[in-house]
Amino acid sequence: MKKAITFVLSAGILLCLTACAGKIPGTASAGQEGGANGIPIQEDGGTGAGTGAEGGNGSAVGIGAEQGAGGSSDMASDSQPGGNGGLRILASGDVEGCHTKDGYYYQTFETEELSDGSYGSHLMYMDFAAGQEVYLCSNAGCSHNSPDCTSVLPYDDFQTASTLLFVWQDSLYLLSKMSDNDGSMQMTMDGEGYASQSDGIEGSEAVLYRAKLDGTGREKVYSFDPSLVLEDLVMGDGNGIYVAVKKMTAQQSDEGTYFNSTERKLVYLDLAAAKEQEICSLDFEGYISWRLKGCYGRTLVLEGTDYGREVSGAELFEDDAYRELYENSQEVYATLSIDHPELEIRYRRSNQYGNFELVDGNMLYASCDDGSVKAIDLSTGAEREICRRSGGSYLYRRIGNKLCCDSSFEDGTFDYIDIDTGEVSHSSLVNKSLGWSLEFRAVLDSDVLVIYDCDATSSGGGSYEINRWQYGLISQEDLFAGNDNYRKINMVGKGE
Repeated sequence: MKKAITFVLSAGILLCLTACAGKIPGTASAGQEGGANGIPIQEDGGTGAGTGAEGGNGSAVGIGAEQGAGGSSDMASDSQPGGNGGLRILASGDVEGCHTKDGYYYQTFETEELSDGSYGSHLMYMDFAAGQEVYLCSNAGCSHNSPDCTSVLPYDDFQTASTLLFVWQDSLYLLSKMSDNDGSMQMTMDGEGYASQSDGIEGSEAVLYRAKLDGTGREKVYSFDPSLVLEDLVMGDGNGIYVAVKKMTAQQSDEGTYFNSTERKLVYLDLAAAKEQEICSLDFEGYISWRLKGCYGRTLVLEGTDYGREVSGAELFEDDAYRELYENSQEVYATLSIDHPELEIRYRRSNQYGNFELVDGNMLYASCDDGSVKAIDLSTGAEREICRRSGGSYLYRRIGNKLCCDSSFEDGTFDYIDIDTGEVSHSSLVNKSLGWSLEFRAVLDSDVLVIYDCDATSSGGGSYEINRWQYGLISQEDLFAGNDNYRKINMVGKGE
C-alpha cells in the first residue's frame, strides 16, 4: 500500500511560523434506586442544564453568556424561534468540548484499540459538584474498550480532529464530519507527486447524532448531503440548529493543491421534523473571503481580510510574499441579517501592526496599535475606548466582565481588563509544572474550568510528553487576583 505524508496548511499558520465516584449527567441523585453502579438513569435524560461550548482566542469566536457559549448555562429558554436571545453559538472548531452548569464533556484525542480490533476514542465527563472525571458510561464493571460502551466513539464514525460536541435542549449532540480545508494548501509527499485534485474535497457524509446527557440512547438524527462540507461552527435558536455548508474546489500546482469553496450557504435544520432549509447564500461579491465568527439575535458576524485585490493561492502560501501582503491589508468585520442578507461593514483596521480582535455576541473588542482597547457595538457601529496600554494586546476571551489578554511580562501570565471601568489587573497564575499559560475550558456564572497543571516527562530541547493534564475549577475572583485556590478534578483520563 502506498504510504504518504500529507500536510495541510492555512495562511494564518504559515504567517505564525515565520471509573469512579463522579455522577453521570442525567442521572438521579444518590440514594435513589436504579441503574448500574447505583446510578439510576432518568428516562427523559434531562437535568435542566443549558448548553455551553467553550473557546475562542484573539480574532476568534468570543465566549459570552449572552451567546450561550461558555457562559452561564441558565440562558435563554428554547421555546421560540429566533427569540429568547436569538441565535447563539453551540459549538466551534476553535473550542474543546462543551459544558453545562453541572459538568464538562470532551472527546479524547488519542484513539485506542478496542476488544474487537477496531479503534475508537472516548467521551469523557467531568462532574463539577463531585470534582470527578468519568467515562460517559453507566454500566457497572464496563472496561470501556468495546464498541457497545456508551463512552466509546468508533473512529470510523467519529474523527477526533473534526467532530463537534454541543448540548441543546437537554440532549448531547455529536456532529461527525470531515475536516474543513477551505483556504488551505495540501502537500502530499509520496515519492510520486503531490495530492490529487480530489483529495480533501470528497469525503463521507456529515452525520448528526443525539444522546441523553448520560451518553445512553445515542442515535443518528440527520445525515447531510455527502457532496457538502460543513464549516466548524454550529449555531442554534429555540427551534433548531444552523450550519454553513459548501462544496469544495481544488486547484493543483507544482507546490501543492489549493482548496477553496463554492456554493456556500447557511442552512437551518429543524430537528423535530428532520428537515433542512436553506436560509441564505454566504457567497458575496468582491474579493474578500468572509469567515463566520459569531452571531447575535438574527444576525451573523463575519470577518474578512481585504488585500485590496484578488490574491492567488501561491501568494497566500509563499512566506515572504504573504507577510508583505498581509501587513498591507485590512481586517474587516461585517454583520449579516439572515432575514435580510446584505453585508454591512462595521469595522476596519490595518493589519500592519498585527492587532487583535475578539467577537463576543454583538460586541467586538479591538486592540489598536496606539495602545487603546476599544469596544465596538456591531449592531450600531458605535465605538468607545475602554483603556490604553503600552503596545497592543492579544485578546483571548471575555470572562465575566473582564477581557483576558497577554501580560506585559511575557511570561505566560495574563492581564484582565475590566470592560466597564478600564481597570487593568495582573494575575500571576500559570501551569504549575511547566510555567505555561493556563488553558480555559469552561466559563460558568462564577467559576472557570482551567487546565492548571500536568504530569509531564521531558523529551529534551524544551519539549515535553504530557502524560496527563490536570483540570480544576477556580472562582473568577481568585483567577483575576492570582490566588491558586483550585478545586481539583480527580482525573481518570489524559484530559484531552
